[in-house]
Amino acid sequence: MSWRLALLFFVLAILSRLPFQTENLWAHDSVLYERAIDRFSPIDQQPQAPGYLYYVLLIRAFVAMTRDANRAMTIVSLIAGAVAIALLYLFAARLYDERTGRISAIFLLTAVTFWAYAGIAYPYTVLAALTIACAFAFWHAATRSGGRALIGASALYGIAIGFRSDLAVFLAPLWLIAAWGRRLGAAFVGAVVVAALFATWYVGSALADGGFAAFSAALGEQSRFVDDRYSMFGERGLSAIGSNIYELARFVGRATYFLAPLVAAVPLSASARHIELSDRRRALFLLAWTLTPLAIYVPIHVGEYGYVFSMLPGICVIAARGAIALARGSRLPQTLPWLVAAVALANGSIFLLSDTPLSATDVIRKDRGTIEKLEFLQTAIDLRGATIVTAYDALVVIHYSMEHTPGYGDHSVIGYDPANQPIEFNFGSADCAPGVGPLQGCAHSPVLAVWDDLVRVRGDGWQEVRMPHGSRLRIARNAAGAHVRIDGLEVTLSR
Repeated sequence: MSWRLALLFFVLAILSRLPFQTENLWAHDSVLYERAIDRFSPIDQQPQAPGYLYYVLLIRAFVAMTRDANRAMTIVSLIAGAVAIALLYLFAARLYDERTGRISAIFLLTAVTFWAYAGIAYPYTVLAALTIACAFAFWHAATRSGGRALIGASALYGIAIGFRSDLAVFLAPLWLIAAWGRRLGAAFVGAVVVAALFATWYVGSALADGGFAAFSAALGEQSRFVDDRYSMFGERGLSAIGSNIYELARFVGRATYFLAPLVAAVPLSASARHIELSDRRRALFLLAWTLTPLAIYVPIHVGEYGYVFSMLPGICVIAARGAIALARGSRLPQTLPWLVAAVALANGSIFLLSDTPLSATDVIRKDRGTIEKLEFLQTAIDLRGATIVTAYDALVVIHYSMEHTPGYGDHSVIGYDPANQPIEFNFGSADCAPGVGPLQGCAHSPVLAVWDDLVRVRGDGWQEVRMPHGSRLRIARNAAGAHVRIDGLEVTLSR
């Protein structure tokens, strides 16, 4: 294990991600975090409960230096992603050996979605860095006599929960493994430390949110929302499991790509199984770290690509062990560097050269497209008041068109969730009064604009406009009186 090599991985991560830093807020939650910089209030979705208080405080500190919320969040994402890669090298080298550490770090360095998220205003590279740091600390505690290491790991665990409350569940089995066999007094003190730091975060969040009643209400409201939309414990029942597994597979697949065969090689190879099971505690630790998030993601909710960064570092370690097993099984150990290089280059090429979701091209297209589309809608009088339909970016459009300086037009925005019931309305010809929107039959101008590239349009009179970096606007002019149906990822206009 070399600290110089860890530093090298950190520098490589920074340099490889700097060219792909985004200029604009990325998505719905990015706007909520930006609002939380001015006023932390989960009850008002600033940001969504439980609020992630320590992350908000961290980005506030960077805003004080940069004077720009998006820049502050992307810098945090960049540094956290680089820290995660360096830490994974150190942790995997301690868990197994130097070779496993290097390969694990290379795989995380070139993982497609992890590369992309180092440049956007989201907290998920922080999630990865924290889960690796805590796992490292817990493994250190599990392999050392005495209780001091467990207490230190417990303190780190308690602080991490203040950044990402889901880590309270994800890392609980690791705490139990580390505490197993310790003196009862050390385990008790460690548990008290975790509880005290958890309480510190909870009390701090409540006081910042206007009191315990408001914070409790925010938690309850968010829990009901998740249950109603995504969870097997809500109205969807067991059918939610299938949807969650599909989304999870999609998110993990795009995070891993060519790592998947290497992961499969570990249980399929008899010699690899024998080596891994020779230290059952280590195998249990790695599997618990990697798979515990499934207890939340499958029955309750897996929101988007970044969620699986709680699992991705462990997957990279397992893939590293799979690569070593394949090279050993081929009786040509000298092929290992070539195998690792091939997988890393293949995954890196997907990010750098392809046009797949969250590739470099896709990230730049979406990021630059935000302002390019709004600027295009400033090029004609009727476009300046266009009604914008968007499945995912309503808050981003509202932020840059109405809340940001400079603003871009006076647009009504119809934001919707494709999973909800269809929306139907007649596109109005009268100007909108305060508190009245397009769904009530009014419009600032007779122009309908579909924002998202993924949304399909049907009917007559649509014009597609390509932006300089490739994003699209679909525009229907003179649409007053037309019937509009929004169903999933499809907008149909009947004149």
